[in-house]
Amino acid sequence: MSVPVNLSPSNSDTRKFKVAAVQAEPVWLDLQGSVDKTIQLVRDAAAQGAKIVGFPELFIPGYPWTIMANNWLEAADVLVKYQANSLAIYSPEMDRIRAAVREAGVWIVLGFSERSGGFLYISQVTIAPTGELANYRRKIKATQYEKTIFGDGNSNSLTDVVQTPYGRLGSFNCWEQLQPALKLHFYSQHPQLFVGSWPPAFPPGKGRVPWIATNEGFSSMSRSIAIEGGVFAIVSTQVVSQKGAEIMKIDTWPWFEFPGGGFATVYGPDGSQLTPPTDPGAETIVIAEISLDAIVINKLIADTMGNYSRHDLMHLVVTGSNGDPVQYVADVKPRVEEKEEALTVSTGEDVQ
Repeated sequence: MSVPVNLSPSNSDTRKFKVAAVQAEPVWLDLQGSVDKTIQLVRDAAAQGAKIVGFPELFIPGYPWTIMANNWLEAADVLVKYQANSLAIYSPEMDRIRAAVREAGVWIVLGFSERSGGFLYISQVTIAPTGELANYRRKIKATQYEKTIFGDGNSNSLTDVVQTPYGRLGSFNCWEQLQPALKLHFYSQHPQLFVGSWPPAFPPGKGRVPWIATNEGFSSMSRSIAIEGGVFAIVSTQVVSQKGAEIMKIDTWPWFEFPGGGFATVYGPDGSQLTPPTDPGAETIVIAEISLDAIVINKLIADTMGNYSRHDLMHLVVTGSNGDPVQYVADVKPRVEEKEEALTVSTGEDVQ
């Protein structure tokens, strides 16, 4: 029998508070500059009264469209710098960000390129106003060309909802918002607030870009989570200037136009857009004032995990197992007698 969940605050809570979606250009390939800018954005959002602040995917040190827009040899010098300027989860740079969050007294969800040993991951941290890491996760599956340099997340990354005084807060990176099973697992954790972290994306109609890879396509995925999950969706995105495009070697790719890439917004739990459209080439912090009681009407109409579900007919099975690089399934060490026998057979001589 499952244990009932007592949501606190509940979906009927009428207290108003502000959430913020960051639309900003990264400090491309510059870890220290990226940390400085992240800290300033945290302070700016807090100064506008935000209690929860969402950042884009891979905001530190920027999203590498480079690996799609170039062959490996052309991209190599950028990717070497990218690796060197990625952020370790336990590092002086992360400590600086955590201290700034503590000083500002806000909750943030930060997207960054995580450097762990020699590997990179597309990661998110949720940092509490105390500066503590409330959650830390890696993108479950790197998308298409991302697999060139990024690894996949492990089972710990499935738990992506944390309790805050303002509601249960979760997050996804990019096309995780397209994964049906992952979304179902997310909804089962009773989220009320959601940060959808995105790279820069551009309008349809340029260079035969598939609609699914445009700003409209990306934003629609976050909107669907708002509707399906009955949550507030904070959609956070990057901006790319002409100079930034040149640094990342994406200035000639036909899908893009510069400055551009931004489409930050906030969606209500019924899918309504709560903030006006942004200038895609301008940096801004999108602020929306919300209250959780807007969730109630959506849940009464269509609760995909409750009154509008048939889990007796269909349900998700989660193994939660990880594939370690080395795993011993039995005692693989041969006995001494076996070693001696093998040597005798191979040499034809007795072993002394």
